[in-house]
Amino acid sequence: MAKSLPWATIETLPSASGEELAAWEQLVDSAGDPEARLHALVGRALATYWAAQTGASPDSWDTLAQRRAADVSEAVELARRGPRHRVDLLATALLGRLAATWGPDAATGRVRDVEELGELLEVLDDTELRLRAREWLVLGRFDAGDLAGARREIAHFVGELSGTREPLFHRRVALWHANLAMLEGRFDEAVRLNQSTISHTADSAGAPFSCQNVAITVAVERYFRRRLDEVIDTIASIRASSPRVGANWEVGLAFALAESGQLDEARDIFDALAIDDFALITRDLNWLVTMVLLAMIAFRLADTDRCATLLEELKPFAHLDATHGFGYCSYGPVGRIVGSLAAACGDLAVAEAEFDRVLRSREPGPWTTMCRLDRAAARSSTDPAGAHADARRAEEEFRLLGLTGWAEDGRSLWVARSLDGHGPPIALRGPSGGWTLRHPSGRAELADGVGARHLTSLLGRPGRAVGVAELDRSEPTEDPRGPSVMSTLDHAARRAYQRRLATLDAADRTLDPDEQEERSRLRLELAGGTYTPTVSKELERTRVRVTKALHREIARIAQQSPDLGRHLSESIETGRHCLYAPADGVGWDVVTG
Repeated sequence: MAKSLPWATIETLPSASGEELAAWEQLVDSAGDPEARLHALVGRALATYWAAQTGASPDSWDTLAQRRAADVSEAVELARRGPRHRVDLLATALLGRLAATWGPDAATGRVRDVEELGELLEVLDDTELRLRAREWLVLGRFDAGDLAGARREIAHFVGELSGTREPLFHRRVALWHANLAMLEGRFDEAVRLNQSTISHTADSAGAPFSCQNVAITVAVERYFRRRLDEVIDTIASIRASSPRVGANWEVGLAFALAESGQLDEARDIFDALAIDDFALITRDLNWLVTMVLLAMIAFRLADTDRCATLLEELKPFAHLDATHGFGYCSYGPVGRIVGSLAAACGDLAVAEAEFDRVLRSREPGPWTTMCRLDRAAARSSTDPAGAHADARRAEEEFRLLGLTGWAEDGRSLWVARSLDGHGPPIALRGPSGGWTLRHPSGRAELADGVGARHLTSLLGRPGRAVGVAELDRSEPTEDPRGPSVMSTLDHAARRAYQRRLATLDAADRTLDPDEQEERSRLRLELAGGTYTPTVSKELERTRVRVTKALHREIARIAQQSPDLGRHLSESIETGRHCLYAPADGVGWDVVTG
């Protein structure tokens, strides 16, 4: 009876021992026919995957990787020379090549092998081989960022599972659903699914792997919620207990430290990892996700030199997602990282192309919104209007996802662009309570006060009449729907006065005495007008207070910016109801914190 192929070696612990490696070596040497040799070659290739990291073999990763590639290539050739009805042999060889060469150096060939496995499914009867082939089809969709395709392939996988008891296959489905939940922004569900699934299968599927699986998923959730400091101790513990992938967890620790603001500690680890252009990061199945984390650390540390190195390493993989294992967790599109690296290195054309491709091709979700925020940051100096639009949309999307920390980053970015003159007018209340007003017609600074609060309340609601009792609640007033104080200037008259005053102000000649007198009269009428009291004394007092407060505030603004003062004088109407009615109908962004 043939020795079972060690498929699980790739993803679970413990790795193959020296004795097991020797046993596979013997099987390769003693294989008496092509089928036995194919089986032995695939077994040896799988068994030696982690041998360099664990010390089970004295050979280096590169040496063993070359040997594995040769073994599985020979296995595929043996399968192709065999009888055409033995599709199970070809499927075994292709699966062996996918697993044994799993890493960045075989990424291109992997696509072709996965496509061929998909074609073999039509004639492949062996249930285990069909499930293993479908695992790679699902992973291919996750790698491509194609979530709709991943959902379809998962459904096909579930259809194959009937009557199969292998716990790894059933666990796979639950972990895929957890990953989908995270990619769609259902963070609590993702963590719950992951933890529940691992706790029920840890004994049969490798406890160390299970622990790391949960830790990675929780770390991604904490990253989105800006709480990575909570898992630093856990990451440090796993790093100490997992020498096989110790460098990867070194990176994870540096990333958590950097995102938590502990930059000096993060830099110490990062510098050690960056020796010889990150040669310590083995080019295995964890290489891509690890390099993505290194790039994110480089951003935080503003290490431009290392950003350039990482850009060259990651460019060939910009079309992929950074996916852990068989798709149980994701760090999002590599194109987002390549775009940010390119922007940090000053290559804005590459940055724009990568950001655009990601945003055009991906479903909505937290990583997609992260890419939009990154593009906003990259555009800040070259396309501030585009940066404003991206940052504003990113803030809205983050708030819908409940990610308030990232939403605040988005708001800070678009507010800064607004204050620079991009986007709609803005009224920003600072930490001390004072206001900054920026409009195409001018800019002004206001101290906090009732007039500033009345004014900004109107600016954010263009075209809406606001009762003075709503603006000023300092004393009880009668129902504003009852008797009122009406200005002798109705809306039509006020508009006519404003148009005539604008014509006089825009004249490119010296006004004659009659026109000067007319302009003074119009300004006086617009500033106050005459009123006929028909309401309660309380409401009349409120109207007077609000009107005076608004006029005082506009006068202060006019001292700093005559054009802005003029715009507000022409656009704000006072009376029992107050109204901001700009000619263009554009309201202000009123930001209070």
